[in-house]
Amino acid sequence: MVRHVAGRPRATGVAAPSAPSRALKVFSSILAPTTVLTALLFYFGTQHANAFCRWFGVHYSVLGLSVPDYLVRASDGMTVPITAVAATGLATLWAYRLLETRLSPRTWRTLLRRAVPVLVVAGIVLVGLGLTGLLVPSLLYRFPGLPGLCIAVGFVLFPLADRLHHVRTGRRSSPAAAVVQWTFTFVLVTVGAFWSVTDYSAAVGELRAYEYEVALPSMADTALFSSKDLGLRARGVRMTACAADARYRYRYDGLVLVLQSNGTSMLLPREWNRGDGVAVLLPTSADIRLEFAPNGTVRDRTC
Repeated sequence: MVRHVAGRPRATGVAAPSAPSRALKVFSSILAPTTVLTALLFYFGTQHANAFCRWFGVHYSVLGLSVPDYLVRASDGMTVPITAVAATGLATLWAYRLLETRLSPRTWRTLLRRAVPVLVVAGIVLVGLGLTGLLVPSLLYRFPGLPGLCIAVGFVLFPLADRLHHVRTGRRSSPAAAVVQWTFTFVLVTVGAFWSVTDYSAAVGELRAYEYEVALPSMADTALFSSKDLGLRARGVRMTACAADARYRYRYDGLVLVLQSNGTSMLLPREWNRGDGVAVLLPTSADIRLEFAPNGTVRDRTC
């Protein structure tokens, strides 16, 4: 049974799954397992940690970060992309439905006819821009995630234009061909999204490192006590020799703890900068003690 509403045919009953939904079901059956998603989050977290530690001249692997550490860092680099994509997609869907219900059938068909070439041209431009970022990365280095985003959005515009064309003309393509087209589209969109999030996660990690550097002067004091002279001679680090019979014979002030993982502490001098700064990595040991206090706290500086 078919009903006609506002000049448009509407079918009642349960409709067969559309080609995009069938293709998405096939594609999601490959990526749905939790292990695959966890691996992706782990990878994004690795990019974030690598960029963060590289800012301070440290290779992230020496810290032995745990899987939860990487997953937390992955969320930092994925929140904005996921929110932006979801909000854009939802706004586009709302706009489509609003225009479809408010415009007259003739105006709606005219809008669809004009939208098809616009989507095709926009797709070509975006894919070209994304490929430019792939071939000449330095051109878009200041826009992390943009090349991959252009690839993802550009390739999704082509089947959308094809679908709008079929909606306007009433023609139907082969179901098998439509499923194959959307499956390949989802593959290309996933590749572009993966590339985009990878770049963005690294950029966020670098941004967090820069913010950490700026905040060093106001961060909590870390006093390092050691039974042996560690030879720390960095700018702004003060060494105090304790009594010969003290449990810890040397004290170092002017340090800030950046992070600690797997028994290794990463510390920076409070006056650290990228020009001549050094990072200090200390393994957890009974010969070393760390003492913390809010910045500016008046306390005894003796051993």
